[in-house]
Amino acid sequence: LWAPLLVSALLPDTGGSISPIVLCSWPVRQIPKYFRYEEFHEATDRELRATGKSYVVGAHPHGVFSFVGVCAAIASMNDAEGGFGPRLAQHVPTAAASVLKVFPLLKDVLGVFGVIPADGKTLARRLQKGSFVLYIGGMAELFRSSPRRETVFLQGRKGFIKLALKSGADVVPVYLFGNTTVLKALTWGPLADLSRKLGVSVTLFWGRFALPVPKEVRLTYARGRPLGLPHIAEPSQADIDHWHAKYCEALLQLFDRYKGTNPDYKHKTLAIE
Repeated sequence: LWAPLLVSALLPDTGGSISPIVLCSWPVRQIPKYFRYEEFHEATDRELRATGKSYVVGAHPHGVFSFVGVCAAIASMNDAEGGFGPRLAQHVPTAAASVLKVFPLLKDVLGVFGVIPADGKTLARRLQKGSFVLYIGGMAELFRSSPRRETVFLQGRKGFIKLALKSGADVVPVYLFGNTTVLKALTWGPLADLSRKLGVSVTLFWGRFALPVPKEVRLTYARGRPLGLPHIAEPSQADIDHWHAKYCEALLQLFDRYKGTNPDYKHKTLAIE
């Protein structure tokens, strides 16, 4: 039982090099079918690539594990014509807390998606070369959502807007319907508190048959259009607040436009905290 953990701990980070092998394989391509996965793009992969700009793709909410994000990556990587194709992990890596790479096996799973550290310096360097996906609200969102209401932590998260303005990049809102329903988690107690502090789920979670098996719920990916941020080398607080408010408004509108496509969300509301 300890052998896989030991091997994983000793192996170096793959940096997304094995992504095409894993995400284009036949078994992995069945994952979106299990969830009856759908996606809606107001700006397609091809359109975003054609602009030559870099983007901060803001993903909401986090969940125990982003199964919607996994399905989106599989779909894009297996669509060489309209998507990013086999080099998705190099073109659009996902930013995540550095602590994730400490956990054996988890680091290998995430490595398939070309995960990069989510610190400001790394992300600023990344925007000079290309785009990245950022789960802005982080793990804390998992503990505030309910069957009637989704919650995203965004009010105090303005660093990504400042980073985009300074870099001349744009931001794109994405809502991941199903990330908080595919698994249930223990949202109280010491393990929940530890999860919030670490930014990774070490709390108890379960799905089908009370096991850590994802529920067979519908997953939906909805991507809005880029906001059209200007390039401001030294943005003022007023500049940051202005574009942050526009992002919050765009996310709320995106949620309302597409929640009806997923039966688990038709009667839900979205709160921004």
